[in-house]
Amino acid sequence: MAINYYSLFLLFSQQLSYNLITNIFQVMNQDLQNKVCIVTGANSGVGLMTAVGLAKAGCHVIIACRSVIKAEKAVDYIRQNSGNQNVEFLPLNLASLNSVIQFVDLFLSRKLSLHILVNNAGIFNHKGTTQEGFELIWGTNYLGHFLLTYLLLEKLKNSGASRIIMVASDLALKPKAIPWNLLVKKTPINFLELYSVSKLCLLLLTTELTRQLENTNVTVNAVHPGFVQSNITIWHHLSKYLSLGISPEKGANSTLFCAQSQQLTDVTGKFFDSQSQEIPLPKIATDIDLAQTLWKKSLIWTGCQKKIINSTTNYDNFLGISGPYSLKLDSTELSQIAQTIFQEVLPKPPSKLLLLKFFSFILKFKIGAAFLLLIQIWKREFNMERHLDSPAVWKLCQDENLLEKLQQYLGEKLVLWRSELWVNYPAKQLIPLWHRDSYPKLLSGVGKTINVYIALTEVNEFNGFEFIPNTHIDNNLSVNMTDPFSGNDFFKITNTLAEKTIPVVLKPGEFVMFTDELVHRSICNTSGQVRLSLTLRVTQPTINILPNYNPNFQEPVFL
Repeated sequence: MAINYYSLFLLFSQQLSYNLITNIFQVMNQDLQNKVCIVTGANSGVGLMTAVGLAKAGCHVIIACRSVIKAEKAVDYIRQNSGNQNVEFLPLNLASLNSVIQFVDLFLSRKLSLHILVNNAGIFNHKGTTQEGFELIWGTNYLGHFLLTYLLLEKLKNSGASRIIMVASDLALKPKAIPWNLLVKKTPINFLELYSVSKLCLLLLTTELTRQLENTNVTVNAVHPGFVQSNITIWHHLSKYLSLGISPEKGANSTLFCAQSQQLTDVTGKFFDSQSQEIPLPKIATDIDLAQTLWKKSLIWTGCQKKIINSTTNYDNFLGISGPYSLKLDSTELSQIAQTIFQEVLPKPPSKLLLLKFFSFILKFKIGAAFLLLIQIWKREFNMERHLDSPAVWKLCQDENLLEKLQQYLGEKLVLWRSELWVNYPAKQLIPLWHRDSYPKLLSGVGKTINVYIALTEVNEFNGFEFIPNTHIDNNLSVNMTDPFSGNDFFKITNTLAEKTIPVVLKPGEFVMFTDELVHRSICNTSGQVRLSLTLRVTQPTINILPNYNPNFQEPVFL
């Protein structure tokens, strides 16, 4: 049989080339054996292919995502395609700061090092808000990743040479400014603006981390994976059938380049495209002042600012407010009530009662009240007067310890004429104006009234309300404006007087009682946590509820 030497030569050359490429690949990745990596959003698309590439390099890969079912399938896929069994899943929902904190706690409890953090997860055209009330796209793509990175920084620093990779987009080059006011609202119609801003913020985070991590062994770079045939939108999903864009495998190349390449050992603060070529950063993305401003705001929004929360204060010595007192309900019951309020009471208004009230207002020619009710329906704001339509809230109103304290002050018969659920999200301030809870246009007659403020979650100096003790109040307070509906005055307070303010600090299940004379205002929530409280307005039967008062749900009731 004749020997085809040319075929043998080609075969030998191909084998030599394969071995050479394999050896080069192994040399490039030799330091990645058993290195610990976290990849967010690694259950599909670029994140999945990134996890496969890192697993092939011998890494211990942890995929972080929301869906347990998708994560389990992804883990099996990564193991099968990489031959690496050291792949696992930890739950993470970037649209919840609590979930991020829980993920980090769970990871740190494993006592593992961390060598590569890939902030890959992202959403494109979703609408709404995060669990804490931030715009959903920006809150998921940027703020969740900020908190994750911030909480893992010390672990990265202490793990030897480590790398952070931000998966951004070329759309990050589009914004000319950060629309701060839009970051704490629901997603607007132009969701693309928020997506672009979220990716710009990742570039600014890269800039700030590069500055902060100077002279450490941690580098941080950003990548633009290109237009990938992924499932982030229907157009990305259809692109593969139209021969547009690149595959998720190719989309992961730039991320893997930043994670693996020895060329980037000391390279930091760069932005790479899908071909692993550097993209010049625009001036706004390298603006040190803007990057530091975003960093400081992010610390406040996520509750990471360096502040010490004081323990509960006794307010019995201050005129106008007393407490704290404790409900008889135990912590488990209280937690269940709070959860019910978040999941069922606030988002699901009693439709039948609303409809009956609306027609009642129309028949009585109370056009203003009907109009206000329509505004509430449109904005989905149903926090007021929720003491009868919700068994969970009514259970709070019937607490034995609460009723005992109220009867000590008002007597045996108690009239609940108004109740309010207050949800204060991070970066929000519910009532910034100094005021008293007196209602001359809603109440009349001789008798006493009292206000009860019940903490359903932790209330502290970063998310609750602050007051000025009556001993410091001058009777000639300057009125800034008056609420035409209730007659409630809002005051001008001098800086000197404002310095005498005292914040209310309560544990869940504690409450304070305060009179109509107390001058107070809510605090801008910088705790990083949602604060939920219930305020009850209680009076004696000798006080009349005026016709001007139009409760949307229930008339005043006896407790």
